[in-house]
Amino acid sequence: MPRARFWRRKKFWFRLTAALIVAAIALPGLWIGLKIIKNPQTRVWLPNYARDLVSLRYARGDRTEHMFVLLCDHWEPGRGEPAVLAAEDWLSRFKPIAARHRDSNGHPFRYSWFYPIDGFEPAIAAALARAAHAGLGEIEVHWHHSHDSSTAFESDLRTGLEWFKAVGALVAQPDDEPRFCFVHGNWALDNSRAPKDCGVDDEITILLRNGCYADLTFPSFGFLSQPATINRIYYAQDTPAAKSYDTGIIAREDTEGTGLMIIPGPLGVNFRNLLLCFETAAIDDAEGSGFAGKLRQPSSYEDYFNTSRVALWNNLGIGVEGRREWVFVKLHAHGLQHHEILLGGELDAALTAIERFCRDHDIVLHYIVAREAYNLVKAAERGLDGPPEGYFDLVIPPPLNTVELFGEDTVAHDSPTTTGS
Repeated sequence: MPRARFWRRKKFWFRLTAALIVAAIALPGLWIGLKIIKNPQTRVWLPNYARDLVSLRYARGDRTEHMFVLLCDHWEPGRGEPAVLAAEDWLSRFKPIAARHRDSNGHPFRYSWFYPIDGFEPAIAAALARAAHAGLGEIEVHWHHSHDSSTAFESDLRTGLEWFKAVGALVAQPDDEPRFCFVHGNWALDNSRAPKDCGVDDEITILLRNGCYADLTFPSFGFLSQPATINRIYYAQDTPAAKSYDTGIIAREDTEGTGLMIIPGPLGVNFRNLLLCFETAAIDDAEGSGFAGKLRQPSSYEDYFNTSRVALWNNLGIGVEGRREWVFVKLHAHGLQHHEILLGGELDAALTAIERFCRDHDIVLHYIVAREAYNLVKAAERGLDGPPEGYFDLVIPPPLNTVELFGEDTVAHDSPTTTGS
């Protein structure tokens, strides 16, 4: 065979092989990218995420000095004697985990139990109040509901808040009006999903009128209720339409915000995840009781919760504009439904990874609860300096059940029975 023909054939096969390799790498990614873009649930937030990537907003470098970590649990044990036993068992298993993990100031990890109005069990509420008194966390409000009128919704809300108040939650003194953080059941704040999951277009106005100061429902990855505004703390202003919180006023230093404060958890793509090509496998929403980024349960929780995930949360940089050295990392979970996962190693692994990351990067770690997150945002808006722990109780003081012990007192009630996430 002539030498020229031989080299032409060799170049042809070389180019064909190279093209096939490039196609094998690129086409699955393009196909997955198109599927994500075509997905209406992802299309809600992806443009803003892409804009932030292009603007290098997520290239944080060494800007973080303080990391505030909180876990907001949709804590739903149910009702009746089996539920009471399950809740007490959960609390007994959580206590040693909390004791093992300390932040940079030596404070133990604490929990934010978002306990549902529609699943309120007085004995369980009393057990949570005792746990709060023991320093394990604080109680906030969760609710799966469906209402056909704003009047009925507000009436039921006020009734439910009295049940919480009876166990020393949401108030600093017995005669106080309740002040609370909120997580909406089924991710349906402000009627953003089907009416069967909410039904109230002016929900934000009613929540504010009855003492709600912050919502921590989001992210709601995979649902149309996910707001377009991501990885920013902001204020929602109610409108006559549903999903008023889709956009809002960004929290900024030296500017006191008004409206319902939205404190979201991280939402982003973990480009270090080897499963990046498996559609949405590498989209991380900081869930503490699921397996985002894995096709199956990991063989090791340390493999699932690792410092690369914490690095992603840190780089997303949720905080107050102008105070970028403060980063808020809000994890979420369904701790009762997934108790064997969460308490069986996952929570330990998550906190260990967070602590290791902060040590390695000389970041001061603070374990906080939802109420304290709100107070810290207000401190940053006011431009207050000094150690952040001095502002944990700045606006909303600790609940009564953290200083007084509540027993087995019960509250007569007839609450809704809707269930969900």
